[in-house]
Amino acid sequence: MDKGNQQDIARFAHDTRYELNESSLPEKRTGKSFLKRKRIGRSVSILLSLSLLLPFASFSEERVYGISDYGPVSVNGNGVGRGNDPTYRYIEDILYGNGKTSAGGNASPAANNGNGNVSPSATQTPALLRNLAQLSNTSATKNLSTEIDAAYAVVFDLDNGSILGEKNASQVMNPASMTKVMTLLLCAEKLPDKNKKLTITQDIVSYIQQRGASNCGFVVGEEVPVKDLLYGVILPSGADAVLALCKEVAGSEAAFAELMNKRAKEMGLSNQCHFQNATGLYHSTHHMTVKDMGQIMAVAMQNPTAREVLMTENYQIAPTNKHPQGLKFTNLFLQRIKTLDSGGANVQMAKTGYVSQSKFCVVSSGKGKNGKNLLVVTGGSSGTWQAVRDQAALYKLFGS
Repeated sequence: MDKGNQQDIARFAHDTRYELNESSLPEKRTGKSFLKRKRIGRSVSILLSLSLLLPFASFSEERVYGISDYGPVSVNGNGVGRGNDPTYRYIEDILYGNGKTSAGGNASPAANNGNGNVSPSATQTPALLRNLAQLSNTSATKNLSTEIDAAYAVVFDLDNGSILGEKNASQVMNPASMTKVMTLLLCAEKLPDKNKKLTITQDIVSYIQQRGASNCGFVVGEEVPVKDLLYGVILPSGADAVLALCKEVAGSEAAFAELMNKRAKEMGLSNQCHFQNATGLYHSTHHMTVKDMGQIMAVAMQNPTAREVLMTENYQIAPTNKHPQGLKFTNLFLQRIKTLDSGGANVQMAKTGYVSQSKFCVVSSGKGKNGKNLLVVTGGSSGTWQAVRDQAALYKLFGS
């Protein structure tokens, strides 16, 4: 049971006990006793119902609030993020009692100033020495087992182009929204005018509604600059941003997927890698290995625009014709991993994903306490926070 849920139930139980104790006081009116007993009975009934639902609370929270895909979440009805409102509470603050989540609207990681511009102090990406998708294990490669919950994993040392640890790294898996790293890369390469505004159309909104896809919160007729859409692809994992960009680049998502497959061949990915769409929604022919995903991430890190987006924890988009205050996007994984023991590693960039067939996936990169530049891919973790714990465990194991 999550700590936040425990606290909520404890508070509810305390209130109920108070009512029960109060019921023992002498009654001054004949009808008051009946009303109080009725109220007590209803409170006890609700408490019992909550206790029965608690085992399923984590799953329902993840699906209902989009937490599973680290998508946009809002509890105040004013957009999809805290924005400039310091009183705003993320849904995580309520569900998990996480008071440490980004205290203010302009909070940002040390490597990023919060508006998408990487500061000079940010560590530079090491040159890509080898094709990570084609690497083989060495005698020094650790075969991972119970160290993590994930079904698939690979840890690369980017400094010498080697595999430090792996688990089913050559087996086929569904990448879910990690797919959007390739989407980001292609759009960054093919759309030089980052200030050009694209329009969110009805077909985009209908697509999202029909499939329950994670989204940025854009509405029909909204005009959004390409730059802001790129951040929308990664931070809130927005399918609306993806589809708007796909239409601009290739005319349709299907045509864009063809470009993705062409780029995959250029990268030298395995023959297990095939893209059916640009969002990562499940399809039987949409798959790759975690080593393929590592190569995609490594190439994206070499692109200045893509790297900047992947490194950003908080981003405030410019005001639009539909959202005059703009919208706030957050990379929740980068927030979460800071709260766990990763052995002193500085995890600098990440993209997550979830579909039921792949469970919870993460691709990330950072520097270990030992100075190693690491790239970590995991897939098949059993829960949102378990995926974060798996990543933290691998950074601790190989970066300490």
